[in-house]
Amino acid sequence: MDQASRKWLLAIDTSTEQASIALFDGHRLADLTWPAGREQTVSVLDQIDHVLTLNIVTISDLAAVGVATGPGMFNGLRVGMSVAKGLAFSASLPLIGVPTLMAVALPHVECEVPIVAVLSAGRGRLLWARHANGDLEKPRNGTAEELVAEIESNGIGVLVCGEPLAGHREILGKSPYVRIPPISSVMHRASAVAELAWRRLLLGDFDEPVTLEPTYFHAATPSPPNRSSS
Repeated sequence: MDQASRKWLLAIDTSTEQASIALFDGHRLADLTWPAGREQTVSVLDQIDHVLTLNIVTISDLAAVGVATGPGMFNGLRVGMSVAKGLAFSASLPLIGVPTLMAVALPHVECEVPIVAVLSAGRGRLLWARHANGDLEKPRNGTAEELVAEIESNGIGVLVCGEPLAGHREILGKSPYVRIPPISSVMHRASAVAELAWRRLLLGDFDEPVTLEPTYFHAATPSPPNRSSS
């Protein structure tokens, strides 16, 4: 594919209050991340237009749309999924869903330590999943203290990557079994969504827009209670 004919994949991630948009053509990457809060409804379309304009890309230049499928916030995921489906339907583009925690883990998969991908789930709770052999275990939700207890019970050091809040980072960072990458590493989730979706695009592996649905935070498995031996 030469420069003139190369197509772009547009990726959308509105899983959390930190929203992210990216363009990827297999070689070049452009992204935009901003603290959308709970205002994704009024900002996502404007920011997509902004990214397209900055990169002199039009809808007709797109080859596919990738979208983060969660787990994540109800309102955010609903907006991102609706926009992605709308673009896919209106422009007859393939739609590719990418689990959010897979995108969180992607930048760190070459590390030589086990990975736990984490998102802030609201009300002081976290949602996490271990990444192993290119896949994720079933997500769990609980407190930062419960995550630390789970990690330490296994006795193996891990890299905790993702979007824990400052208070969570402080709690996690006190454990000798936890390594935390810089905050900047969590700021480009849509770029990871784009890369993962691009791999599926090359394989012709698409999702059905009618049946693709997001996964919300409440669908995760709760962390089991800690039991002390008697």
